[in-house]
Amino acid sequence: MTTQPGKLPARDFEEIRLAEALERGRCPICDARQEASYAALRGLAREGATDRGFRDQIDKGVGFCQPHSVSLSRMELLQTSSQLATAVLLDAILRRRLAALKKLTGSDASGQGRGLAELGNPRCPVCVRVTEASGAAVRRLLQLSADGAWSTGLGTGEICLDDVNSLWLAAAVSPKDVQQRWLAIVAIQLKRLDVLQKALADYAHNSTSDRRHLITREQQEAAAASVRLFGGSPDRDRTR
Repeated sequence: MTTQPGKLPARDFEEIRLAEALERGRCPICDARQEASYAALRGLAREGATDRGFRDQIDKGVGFCQPHSVSLSRMELLQTSSQLATAVLLDAILRRRLAALKKLTGSDASGQGRGLAELGNPRCPVCVRVTEASGAAVRRLLQLSADGAWSTGLGTGEICLDDVNSLWLAAAVSPKDVQQRWLAIVAIQLKRLDVLQKALADYAHNSTSDRRHLITREQQEAAAASVRLFGGSPDRDRTR
């Protein structure tokens, strides 16, 4: 169940994005993370290779995690049909990593362990932006829950399980009024998840060859909804 499009009051661009996600059946926090990732990758694909400040950060240990290394390449291809900037940035990161790895060969086992543990953290700037956006979305949504329409939207909206946890964790350390609002919201969310779980169990039960004719549309939709629940539900077609 989702809210009607255009029913949530929004005062600025951030609230408009959050409202649009809830109204269209997407997790608003997943959406905020995706938007932050796209914005960061767009900037890096356009200017990262020539940005002296960012190149200095690379020299100090900043790199990219595996998913965002791939995403940077895809973003540059989308924008320029080239992978030159990606190659320049990854070359700079590889040269620094390679030098550090060669240096470790002269260390004892303890030193190698410490060095490898340090290198294991890519200090990905896109991940940093994504984490900041996620936190900002959680804080804004808890503030907006003071409005009746937003409270209803958060209760009935398709929020992924990780972000239900994030909202709950933030609410638990918030003032009493926020805690009380969230407990009312999460009670509705838990009812939604209970309905989903039962439909998912029925789908699994009816999936054997002799029962497939008993599968209902609701059960099929529950299977897809469970993937969104655990995998997140941003705007997967977003290309801007």
